[in-house]
Amino acid sequence: MFTFPIFTFYLCFHVIFASKAEPLAWSGFAAVGAANVVIAGYVYSAFSEPDDEEVDPRFGTVKKVHGTVGDKDDSIDSIGNDVDDDTDNDASGPRVGAFKQRTD
Repeated sequence: MFTFPIFTFYLCFHVIFASKAEPLAWSGFAAVGAANVVIAGYVYSAFSEPDDEEVDPRFGTVKKVHGTVGDKDDSIDSIGNDVDDDTDNDASGPRVGAFKQRTD
C-alpha cells in the first residue's frame, strides 16, 4: 500500500529517468501517480463490496442492516439505539440535534 509509490519513485529515479535532465521531478510525478493508483484501488474495492441488506419477510421489501446483536431481529441504528420494525424511528429513543422530532 505505501511501498508501491516509494518503490516507483526509486525505480524511476535510478533506472527509468536517470538520463533525463531532472530525474527527481519525473520520479516524483511517477510516485504521485502510483499513490493515485493505490487510492483508486481502495475506492474501487469499497464500492464493489456488497451492501448489507436483508428482505423483510412480512412486506417483501429490502431494508438496510446497520448492525445486529443476537439474532437478526435485534437491529441497532448508527447511534446505538434499538430499532424496532413495528415503531416509527422517532419513538425508538431520545433524539438530539438534527434527529429531533418537530412538535410544532
